[in-house]
Amino acid sequence: MPGLPPTPAAWSFTIAGLACMLLSLWLQLPMWLVVFGARSVAPGGGEYMVALFLGLPALLLAFVLLGITAAKAAWRSSLSCTAFAASLLPLAGWMVLLFRDLAR
Repeated sequence: MPGLPPTPAAWSFTIAGLACMLLSLWLQLPMWLVVFGARSVAPGGGEYMVALFLGLPALLLAFVLLGITAAKAAWRSSLSCTAFAASLLPLAGWMVLLFRDLAR
């Protein structure tokens, strides 16, 4: 498996997926700071709305784009597989957060 994407199409999907993931993490950062207690909730709780309605869809788009590059054998590279695995971490965090709130 090559270290970097082998074709221009693989590069475009990988870069688009990484860009979506970084945008998603930037949009979700205020919410995660509130969840971990590093910041207090703003009046109205806008951190959660931005993270839920903008950050989560961007993360799902990144997951799909990086999943395509990791699944297609002609496009597979170490970078795409590592980025795909990295996109699973925030998704797992969302699952823990949602199930934690459902258990209350």
